[in-house]
Amino acid sequence: MPNQKPLKLIYFCHGVPGSEHDSVFLQDALPAGVELVAANLLAAQGDPKEACVRQFDEMTAGYEEAKVHLVGFSIGTMAAAHIAQARPERVAKLTLVSSAAPLTLGDFLPKTAGAPVFKIARSSPRLLTVLIVLQGLLFRMRPTVLLKGLFAKCGAQEKELIERPEVASVLQAGLANSLVRHHESYAAYLKAYVSDWSAILPDIRCPTELWHGAADTWTPSEMAWAIKEALPTDAQLHIVDRAEHYSTLQAFGNTLGEALRSSADYSSSEK
Repeated sequence: MPNQKPLKLIYFCHGVPGSEHDSVFLQDALPAGVELVAANLLAAQGDPKEACVRQFDEMTAGYEEAKVHLVGFSIGTMAAAHIAQARPERVAKLTLVSSAAPLTLGDFLPKTAGAPVFKIARSSPRLLTVLIVLQGLLFRMRPTVLLKGLFAKCGAQEKELIERPEVASVLQAGLANSLVRHHESYAAYLKAYVSDWSAILPDIRCPTELWHGAADTWTPSEMAWAIKEALPTDAQLHIVDRAEHYSTLQAFGNTLGEALRSSADYSSSEK
């Protein structure tokens, strides 16, 4: 339990595949005095849509008085949305980065790089398990090969980012978390994601913003527009020119850090 209330509490929901280490894209940009709590979503047991809320309660239990800035990245959008809907009294703001929208909101799969996996998750849970096991074996033997294969069709900005050793290690940690340590939870998240969870979006009332890369091939920008239309509030949508999936997360982290440093009354805002 923390000794004093932080200037601000940011709660981060990583992508899937991924891990809590994805939060480095935010942590490295934050000024001193800002607390970042990053959950390992896959470590929570049970239905992901309920487990993420229980995990949020447990990990923020020491900050009862703090208002939370909730950040969801990629499929972490689903977790963040469920938390915002279930705990409106705790969430001051919701930010969705490279957001993965419910597939029932549009015909997104033709433009989505992970479409084959999502189709398998929809139609054949057994085949999904086999696929994850095979990917896990490949990762154990040739982690770099699997990582490069996942980003084979990304653009120049994303390739430059993932070729940095410190970023590659974060991405490999996410693959190890998903394909090796928590492969059953990984499968459960994929199956939960491809189900229809759009009904919770109209219940999210907190201020919301979306950040999306104009060149994102993992989650096409149509997903961000669909979420914006489904929310009852006038959510702000920031389209980042030339950015893709992780490069948008980095751009958001840098902008957030700059905004916090320039806000003289930050410690008293959103309380």
